[in-house]
Amino acid sequence: SGGVMLHGDGWGVQVYRGINRGAKVRRMIGLEIVGMKHPKEVKSFNPYYEDSRGYFYGKSNTLTMVRPTIGGKHLITDKIRRTGVEVNYVWGIGPSFGMLKPVYLQIGRPDVIPYPNIYVERYDPSIHDVQNIYGRASWFKGLGEVRPYIGGFGRFGFNFEHSGQASSIKAIEVGATVDAFPTVVPIMAELEGVTNKQFFFEFYLAVQFGKKYIQ
Repeated sequence: SGGVMLHGDGWGVQVYRGINRGAKVRRMIGLEIVGMKHPKEVKSFNPYYEDSRGYFYGKSNTLTMVRPTIGGKHLITDKIRRTGVEVNYVWGIGPSFGMLKPVYLQIGRPDVIPYPNIYVERYDPSIHDVQNIYGRASWFKGLGEVRPYIGGFGRFGFNFEHSGQASSIKAIEVGATVDAFPTVVPIMAELEGVTNKQFFFEFYLAVQFGKKYIQ
């Protein structure tokens, strides 16, 4: 099965393979790729240029998490009829590979309106502020400078499978996840009381589709 998920600070995609280990237990192996925002991110725009691209003031890095996961899916309530709902509880653990990509912005030089020149520069809170930020640069800028942060991941939730076909999967899943890293992950510049986190606790909602088959 595969699907998309929303959580308190972003969204992601997931793919899972389940193998029956009994009448009520399935072993689950999967992969999730999730974007993680900082709660203090607020989109800003340069008020003097209508075509400027929005940016997040103070954001130093973009965080993407890759989660290889192993876990289980345990039946709570089976379907009584085809139109019923199968209820399971699910859990998973695994490493969390945080990929931290630096943010690049379009900077006006010198910082007078209109800007005589616009350059693409890596965001530096000591020299860049709202007076000289024109907008964000391409998301692909900085891909060659990605830094890894290796931590751990865990999740627990409830899965509601409601497909009317015995061989298909249509499910909604709700639960909570936690990603933990050995050091603080610097998403934002720590300005004006803004702090970064080492532990990321989130509630999530996932929509899943897939197929059941016998080997």
